[in-house]
Amino acid sequence: MEDSEKKIDGKYPMRIAERRFKGILMWQCEAEEFETMETRADDIWICTSPRSGTTMTIELVYLIQTLDFDTANNVQLEVRVPFLDCKDDRFPYYKGKKTIDEMKSPRMIKTHLHHFLLPEQLRKGKGRIIYMYRNPKYSVISLFKLFKWTHQLDEGENMFGRFFDSFVDGKAYACPWPQHVLGYWEKKYEPQVLFLRFEDVVKDMPAAIRRIAIFLGRTLTDKNVADIAEHCSIEKMRNNEEVNYSYWQDIGYVDFKPEESHFINKGQPGTWHETLTPEQNAKMDKLIKEVEDAGVTVVHT
Repeated sequence: MEDSEKKIDGKYPMRIAERRFKGILMWQCEAEEFETMETRADDIWICTSPRSGTTMTIELVYLIQTLDFDTANNVQLEVRVPFLDCKDDRFPYYKGKKTIDEMKSPRMIKTHLHHFLLPEQLRKGKGRIIYMYRNPKYSVISLFKLFKWTHQLDEGENMFGRFFDSFVDGKAYACPWPQHVLGYWEKKYEPQVLFLRFEDVVKDMPAAIRRIAIFLGRTLTDKNVADIAEHCSIEKMRNNEEVNYSYWQDIGYVDFKPEESHFINKGQPGTWHETLTPEQNAKMDKLIKEVEDAGVTVVHT
């Protein structure tokens, strides 16, 4: 076990502690136990690099698998699809591996783990993986805004510049980004892996729903597809208290600020131009080239 990067902060007592395991920065969790974790053949693991449409993907998968809109509208997403790689008993849902071990099948599980950190059984095909990635120019800005809102970043001058550099240098949460994407890309032809791109899902959500349904062996009617697409539209998701993490305000993890308090962003293309400098953009292009050289297509806007 490697030492924690940050302990619980006195000024922000709800700040989640971080740790570094096998070189990867993550939340406090039981990472040493994941390698030998028992998986199940009917598991569905939703795996993403952070801020790549994770919440939307999870809700899509949940509804494609269950068609249970009533539960989706009344039960927190983190109860229905728990987050493996975060354990913090101060939070109502971050209970760690034990909760997932005790779930009834079929389980749906969220993770930001790199592929090489997944349970060995899952890596060998026992369970299904749905992976989502997006242009990292959006992810780095979105992740910064999230961490600033949740007080996960140290304050001071040039907060975004410092965070950006840590992202590019592969030291930020769940980084290096190219390694994260390529770890799953290398497994894309395996029958239990579905590799998705955020921009494609947003552009034609009904087509993405049908693709996921085929992967999961689910038969959907046109009305099913339309209902799921409507429920998972970005505007609906932003206003749905079961998926927009508004409960974080109730437990004191975040402060409410009308212009900032949105876990789910608007998903509009081209917004990175408003934040990244030409120098920062060039650095991101180098990261993108690493995955493009391996055959991954990144949507440029």
